[in-house]
Amino acid sequence: MAGATPSVLVMELAELQHGSTTLADAPTRGLRAQLRLRLTWNDMEQLIKDVIYACRAITRAPVLSAVVIASLAVGIGVNTAVFSWIQAFVFRPIPGVADAGSLYLIEPKTEAGLRPLVSWPEYQDLAARITSLPDLVAYRMVPFNVGEASRTERSYGLMVSGNYFGALDLSAEAGRLLTIDDARRGRMEPVVVISHDYWMTRYNASTGAIGQSLRVNNRDLTIVGVAPRGFQGTVIGLQFDLWVPATLAPVVLGSRELDDRGQRGYSVMGRLPSDRARAEVDAQAAAAMTELAQRHPETNAGVSAEVLPFWRALRGPQGFLLQALALLQGVMLLLLLAVCGNTANLVLARASVRQREIGVRLAVGAGWWRIVRLLLLENLMLALIGSALGAVLAMWATNALRATPMITLSVPVRFQTSVDAMGLLFAIGLGILCAGMFGAAPAMQLARVDPQMVLRNGAAMPPRNRLRNTLIGVQVGLASMVLIVAGLFLQSFRSGQGSDPGFKTEGVLLAAYDLTGRDTDDASERLFSARLLEQLRALPDVESAAIAVAMPLDIHGLPTRSFVLEGRARVDGNRDRALSNTVTPGYFAAMGIPILQGRDFVEMANISRPPEAMVNDAFVSRYLADGEVVGRQLEQGGKTFEITGVVRSSLYQSFGEPPTPIVYLSYRDRPYASGEIHVRTRLADEEMLAGSINRAVRALDATLPIYNVRTLTQHVDLNLALRKIPARMFVVLGPLLLILAATGIYAVVSYSVAHRTSEIGVRLALGATAERVVSQIVRESLRVIIVGAGVGWVIVYAVFIHLSPGAPIDLVAFVGVPAALLAVATFASWIPARRAAQLDPTTALRAD
Repeated sequence: MAGATPSVLVMELAELQHGSTTLADAPTRGLRAQLRLRLTWNDMEQLIKDVIYACRAITRAPVLSAVVIASLAVGIGVNTAVFSWIQAFVFRPIPGVADAGSLYLIEPKTEAGLRPLVSWPEYQDLAARITSLPDLVAYRMVPFNVGEASRTERSYGLMVSGNYFGALDLSAEAGRLLTIDDARRGRMEPVVVISHDYWMTRYNASTGAIGQSLRVNNRDLTIVGVAPRGFQGTVIGLQFDLWVPATLAPVVLGSRELDDRGQRGYSVMGRLPSDRARAEVDAQAAAAMTELAQRHPETNAGVSAEVLPFWRALRGPQGFLLQALALLQGVMLLLLLAVCGNTANLVLARASVRQREIGVRLAVGAGWWRIVRLLLLENLMLALIGSALGAVLAMWATNALRATPMITLSVPVRFQTSVDAMGLLFAIGLGILCAGMFGAAPAMQLARVDPQMVLRNGAAMPPRNRLRNTLIGVQVGLASMVLIVAGLFLQSFRSGQGSDPGFKTEGVLLAAYDLTGRDTDDASERLFSARLLEQLRALPDVESAAIAVAMPLDIHGLPTRSFVLEGRARVDGNRDRALSNTVTPGYFAAMGIPILQGRDFVEMANISRPPEAMVNDAFVSRYLADGEVVGRQLEQGGKTFEITGVVRSSLYQSFGEPPTPIVYLSYRDRPYASGEIHVRTRLADEEMLAGSINRAVRALDATLPIYNVRTLTQHVDLNLALRKIPARMFVVLGPLLLILAATGIYAVVSYSVAHRTSEIGVRLALGATAERVVSQIVRESLRVIIVGAGVGWVIVYAVFIHLSPGAPIDLVAFVGVPAALLAVATFASWIPARRAAQLDPTTALRAD
């Protein structure tokens, strides 16, 4: 700085500090650079000192710091965990596929609100008409018997269109993936692609697996490639082992689905190009469905379509989980706000012992912003430590999700959730936001103290503080909202567990068999099921036995079929639709579903009777409210059935669904190669019958295994599996939030009492009883608490009646939870009040 006078340096420094210096104003470029460097270093040095001071301040109050850090860690951790799950489902719904958010589903919808899937011919029509979604792909979930007939294993795969992997922009881990040529009808070489996990476990990741033959449903398929690592299929949460061209369905499944428009089993999706508008896709899909309804009224009349982002898929486990996660994220954010309110009360309570320190700083010339910065930095340090611990907690929670019992489903479930860089940024962002929320008000309060009053009296804040009351009211209000919502969710979960599904779950054992690929026909499949029922019903301790194609409350859902009902004419000429299931005689007895009118199906061997159907009372209410039901004719799939009985409605797709029409058909009239065995037993433990069922099946076919053996209770419980995750979180977080609320109330009341020592001493000296002092302090605290809790209660109640109009009020949630919160708050207020009332008046007056 040669040639620069001291006065110039002082002026330059002052200008730089006030931000008024520009490049043109400085005497020399080198002087400006050195001054800026010195100022930058001074700022860094000051920041380091502030950080050291903040760390010392934290260590001087270890208990308070530990409570703050732990509560923030829990609040930030659960929020980060839920965010990671939402991130996995919304932003990465298909693991291994880049930009999966641009994939859209074409979802058919009937006038009755049912959602059938797409048939293969319909998919081809849609692919030709919806040009805004190029490379429209189709896929459907299929169980396969893999291996020789004497030692098969059950695997799940997808039947896919030939452009499936190309449209997803995937590359093979080994070999090649399926192409359009592989899915051409009439192709002679049957091929299959296996998953990376299947390749690792069955072939030890050997490239020699490529070209080998894999026995699938007693058909040899050539392995042409391995799917990329991490890719598990295109049904959210489900993991598949095999991908087979859909055009092999007649060979592998013995199915007529390639030509039958009534067989709706495919999901259809495509990638929306960046230069195309969503409205264009909607318009093309609507026009395509209108045209198909005119051309094929027997299968498409009254069927429209919705275009939905892939993450909003309506089938599989994601249907409920996404709604639950959205609700859970909102509740967890409320929980974090309650934690911030609690922390603000703790920080404010601690401020009472720091006023002299702050007063000294202000007296020696520190500005109010300097005080605010110091305190905010201290709070930021606490929040960042809480964020770090919260991120660790979130990582543990995501690992726990992957290890949930949902893997006991017949289809392997795998949620690829993880806390990545975005999740860590989310946790840090929450920490910074929390630091500002709980630290700003106490910091501003301390920065405005009168240093003269503090140094003279040792206190500056008045005993009755509006900020303190506001913070405690907000904290209690938020806590009451979270606790009431948690109570509603837990009650809903418990009611789902205890609600009547319309059938008797106890005492029924389930098992599946599959004859697919064994060169069977309708006659042999009918004969096998009839003989199997005879074997099962002859077993000791068996009350009844039956076979069904589909299961209620299953992850796959029940199919929907169109029908024409005798005596019901529609003006528009469209066909009605209802859920459908095919069952054997004795199914309703095995399930405990009462027959309200008519009779059950005739026995399998009775071929003299015409085809029969049964319906539920929801079907009667919707379609036959004013007429005789039994004996009415129903046409479906080109066959005419006579309705022989009406059964009580039950749950079919999920808990909480409205009464839904269903048509039951008989195995006698529509035999299947596969089935779900239902055996109602007198044994106390249904699973003791598993060996007998296996022997009964092997007596008819020594090479036929049974799969997915479980009780009906276990099967139904799987429908509630996804609800258990947030329910378990609420079970832990509810009591924790009560403890946090009690801690905050205790701290604030203790702080208030500490400032009222003189007042309490005077009242006691004048003859006031300890009980009266305690009563007054508790009443003053409860007035604020009741107002805060009341506001929270009103908000939750208003939202509840808006979302669930006409629903009964849950007294446990809306009365019991607030009562518990008030009881905890009263106790937390009583403890410091009681301690203050036990003071010696002389000591209290002298202490002041």
